[in-house]
Formats: sequence, structure tokens, C-alpha cells
Amino acid sequence: MQRRQFCQGLFALGAIALSGCQASANGGLTVHLLRKSLPLQLIQRFRQQAGVGIHLRLQETPQALAHTLAAGNLGSAVLSLGDAWLNQAMSQHQIAPLPKTRIQNRLDWAEPWQPLLQVLSEGDALWGLPYRWGATALIYRRDFFANLGWEPTDWDALWHPAVQGHYSLLNQPREVIGLTLKSLGLSYNGPPTHPELRQRLQQLRQGCRFFSSEAYLQPLMLGSTQLAVGWSTDLLPLLQQDPQTYGAVFPASGTALWVDLWVCPQEPSAAALAWLNYWWQPQVAEQLSQFSHAPSPLVRNLRETLLSRYIPFATPPAFAKSEVLLPLDGATQKAYDTLWQEIFLTSS
Repeated sequence: MQRRQFCQGLFALGAIALSGCQASANGGLTVHLLRKSLPLQLIQRFRQQAGVGIHLRLQETPQALAHTLAAGNLGSAVLSLGDAWLNQAMSQHQIAPLPKTRIQNRLDWAEPWQPLLQVLSEGDALWGLPYRWGATALIYRRDFFANLGWEPTDWDALWHPAVQGHYSLLNQPREVIGLTLKSLGLSYNGPPTHPELRQRLQQLRQGCRFFSSEAYLQPLMLGSTQLAVGWSTDLLPLLQQDPQTYGAVFPASGTALWVDLWVCPQEPSAAALAWLNYWWQPQVAEQLSQFSHAPSPLVRNLRETLLSRYIPFATPPAFAKSEVLLPLDGATQKAYDTLWQEIFLTSS
């Protein structure tokens, strides 16, 4: 079956799958996740194999999921949490550790995921189980850059005189400051101490038409902007729909690799463990990678042939220079927040 036909079938089943899951929610498992983030046929297959009733609670943004977790009273649910909120969830005891002995299949993660495994591990437990990942990238309108006679290849395009006033940024301090550090040859996870960083950020603020983490593609589609920083899960559908109009760039100097994790607000129940282990099966991970816009970290050989299958505009050299986003220590996080407030929220 062709990918497009398969995916249409998955998402067309949404209403049926949800109604069936809600009917059997009592005594089953509640799962909080992003809308259209998982192939629904895989969810139905879990329900059939495990004999567990699933109640899906769908949210539109990662921020909404993090707020749901912080509000508490989730019981034995499982929730999809973006790595940006992992440190807060751990430090504020919003999530419970998962026993490694109850997680099936391998935990011998290769690069670039190994540093994240070290953060997640605490003795014989894990604070969360990664199940999908994506990358921060650039998307642009081909006609605009064709008229300029060049195409963007790296973060430096954001500072080019010809694109000032024509691009959007994510409303995320970690992403914007991180990509600026990367453009200076530093780590996405590094402290914001480079002597040129503030000036570079001020230039970004002056040249940015607007910043948003949710509605940044609409102005690009309308032609109000010509270039946008965005997430691969958002960019890939647009690229597939209209590759003649839009191009995408996996920045040559490297970018951020983000991860979504399954977390449990309390000690996982048998149903929750069944859910975690289901998505950690190699066959399910491969199907998730093939039929959604975010591959599983279980997929190997990303720097060879598999990378082109899942994020086709990425290149092995750029991927090799990219980094998994890791939690920042308190002082570094405060420095990021202060820079963002001073430059992006108070500057005219």
C-alpha cells in the first residue's frame, strides 16, 4: 500500500477509534497525546493485542500537554511529554520513574541519543521512554530565493540582508538562542555567554517579521513571509503537498534534535507498561517511523539510507553535527529566559 493511502486510512479512522476507545475507557488506560501524532491503526492494534481499553485525550500543542501534566490528578494515565518540559516534570515530581526491568527490548541506544539516556536514567529506573523524534529546520518559498539567485543552506541565511523582514522564528527561547549559538560554532546546549550572542539576537529580533510556535506556516503559505524556522513534523506535510513551492533546509552546521517521551504521573500500571512496551517493539517503531512524520529513536543507521526515508531533506553530514536537546541547569535556564525577556519581549 502506498504511504499516502495508508496514512489517509489511519487518520480517517479517527472518529471510529475514538468512539470505541471512549466506550471502553472504564478500567482501561487514558493516554494524553498530540492530535494526529500516532497512526491510529497502530493504536487499534495495541488495543486488540493487549485487550486494554484506550481513552485518548488529544491536545493541539506540546505546551497544552505539559500544562495537563502540571495540573495533576491524572491517575494511572500515560502522557506524551516534549523534552523541553522534562526537567520541570522531574524536578517538580510531576512524573514517576519507570523500572528498567519492566521495559522490554534494548536500551543500548547509539548516538545521538546516548546523552539523553544518561539524563533519563536514575539507577534502575527511567524518567521517560522516548518514542519519536524530529528536528528544527528552515522552510522557504522557492520563488523568492530564485529571484535572489541563491538558496538557504544554513542558519546564517537568517542574518542575510535580503531576508530581513521576511522570516519568522519560533516563540521558543531555547530554539532561537540555541540556533544562534550554533551559528557561532557553539553547542545548542551551551551557556549563552559568547560575546557576540546578544548582538546576533538583537539582529534577529530586528529582522524577524513575527515569532510563533503554532501559526508560523500560515504566513509562509500566504506569502507574507518567505522563510521560517520550524519543526520537521510541521514542515514535512507541506513539503509533500507542494514541493514545487516550498523547500526545506536541514542546516549544514547542525541543528536541534527534539524528542517526545511517554511519561507516567504515578507508578505505571500493568496497562501503562503494556503501552510503553508496545511502542518500544522494533516492528512497531519501524511502522511508526514509516507512517508518521516523526521517526522512532529505535530506528538505526540514520546517517545512511534510513535518514532519507524519514526526513528526506536531511543530509548525513548535517545530522552528524546535530544535537539532542538536553535539560539546562538552573543558572543557564535563567540566563536564557533573561535574554529572551530583554531582547524579544521588551525591545521595540
